[in-house]
Amino acid sequence: MNSILNIFCRIRTYLIEGFCCHTHNAAWHTLHNIICGTAGKMEGYLDVVKNRLKCAVTVIHGRDDEVIPVECSYNVQSRVPRAQVKVVENKDHITIVVGRQKAFARELEEIWKISGL
Repeated sequence: MNSILNIFCRIRTYLIEGFCCHTHNAAWHTLHNIICGTAGKMEGYLDVVKNRLKCAVTVIHGRDDEVIPVECSYNVQSRVPRAQVKVVENKDHITIVVGRQKAFARELEEIWKISGL
């Protein structure tokens, strides 16, 4: 059973790395633009996350992001107190993922591990 689980984890890591590398400009930005483009609705979304959902919330943000200030992630945390903010030094809006796909995949795996996924 452990060997099957290890294979699954390696496949999942590979898929995440591939997703981050090959579809960053398409899928990643589409999702991002949907979220950010609806900033006027963000308060309502955060209320739903805070009051209706019981899942853990992790926000990963690049310290050097000039598109969305790091303070926005801390604002999410102030609205959803269980949210954890991880700020990655020397990374911006793009390099938080691009150029560090393996590290990003490991961070996601750790989140899943903690949450039981």
